[in-house]
Amino acid sequence: MPPYLPTPEELDRMNNEWVEPYDPENGPKNIEDGIYETTVRGQDTQGSYWYHLPPGYNTNTTQTYPVLIWLHGGMSRATLPVGWYLNSIDGKFPIEDVVIQNFIPHIDSTFRTNGKRGIEGFSMGGYGAAHLDCRYNELFHGVSPIAPAILPSLDNEPKERVWDTFRGDQGYYDLNHPAHLLREKKEQVKSATIRVRLLSGGDDTRLTEAIQLLSKLMADAGVEHYRKDVLGAGHEYDLILQGLGDDAYGFWKDAFE
Repeated sequence: MPPYLPTPEELDRMNNEWVEPYDPENGPKNIEDGIYETTVRGQDTQGSYWYHLPPGYNTNTTQTYPVLIWLHGGMSRATLPVGWYLNSIDGKFPIEDVVIQNFIPHIDSTFRTNGKRGIEGFSMGGYGAAHLDCRYNELFHGVSPIAPAILPSLDNEPKERVWDTFRGDQGYYDLNHPAHLLREKKEQVKSATIRVRLLSGGDDTRLTEAIQLLSKLMADAGVEHYRKDVLGAGHEYDLILQGLGDDAYGFWKDAFE
């Protein structure tokens, strides 16, 4: 199946909007939306997020909970602009700084969190999860890049997906790539006490080599991690998780213990 290609109007929203109200008619069930101040971007600016609360959250008011941050892929509607979860080279989209300096503190001050935090993402979100964990692994107890879009060259990605972030600068892409960060921060990530898993679809041949290289770099850096290609799955988040069975969520239970 060919990848979904958004219309020019949809693409403009994906690349520029920071607030996306939740649509209960067409969105996933049992989801709410929230707004936070994006002071990194300047005064009177905001971002949005969608969230799901665990059973009992509103009745057991003394219980605290871990937080799992899930990062979306590139060609879907989003609560952040399509930006690879890093700061754009021109400074127009400081997405990394917004996530770290605005969004995470907002979550901890708004909800009853217990200081345990995980990050997972699919495709572009998988790139983002790996990137943010390498940069700020002290913030996370677990990281789960799923089919991360970590191809070695900007030329491997459609221009509309990468231009606003990298402006065609391969050097900037390389400096922010999880593979480079693993090499650069080898000692730091080696000493981190964090659960790591790296998943992909067995039929997702476009990413196979790049993900194998990332796994090797993790091993070379002494980062213990769970690595699995799910047979019968392509670049498909749901099928990859289904292929794990009960282990899909057992990973997070272990990470948050």
